[in-house]
Amino acid sequence: MARNKYPEQTRQKILDVAFRLFSEKGYDHTTIQDIVDGLGMSKGAVYHHFTSKEDILDHLYDRYYVDSKMFDVLDAPSRSGLEKLRELLRRQLTDPGKLEIDDITVSFERNPQLIQLLLTTSVRDAAPIIQRLFEEGVADGSITTLYPKEAAESFMVLLNLWAGVFSHSREEFMAKFRFLKAMSDGLGIPVFDQALMDTLDAYYTRIAHKLAQP
Repeated sequence: MARNKYPEQTRQKILDVAFRLFSEKGYDHTTIQDIVDGLGMSKGAVYHHFTSKEDILDHLYDRYYVDSKMFDVLDAPSRSGLEKLRELLRRQLTDPGKLEIDDITVSFERNPQLIQLLLTTSVRDAAPIIQRLFEEGVADGSITTLYPKEAAESFMVLLNLWAGVFSHSREEFMAKFRFLKAMSDGLGIPVFDQALMDTLDAYYTRIAHKLAQP
């Protein structure tokens, strides 16, 4: 078998084709065979780089975060920890590149592997970033939580799964975020100002309503 001299180029090509098919057909209706056919390479070549369709979707998000300037706000010296947190969440809900990936139609509730992936990435990857901002906020006085690590982990799980996936109407979606606002306010993390709540409402119209479809 000929050895692939350009493995990274192959990985990117697989991601490009998968993203196009996920966008056109929806994640649930795209098979690995569809991706193989779109690439014109063997199924073994795809599985050499990615273990599953879920793995491909995970790497699409990874690629976006590597290529984007989403996290530039973390190093903004003039902003408090709370201000950085609000801006980071706002970017997550409005950035065109992020919305392109979020716009892929995925039935999370019918896919235990994706739920597990979302839970793992929320705690393993996202929570440490949020914890850093909580700790910065505690240091500068804009946040007063006593439990930055635990608060960050629970915050991301509730935001990404409980509210983000298991909401079946606009009313339920916004009610859950009003609860998250009350909870985070009580913990000394007043991140959900009116501007962010309005942004969440717009995000539901643009993206999240698709998760409510059966």
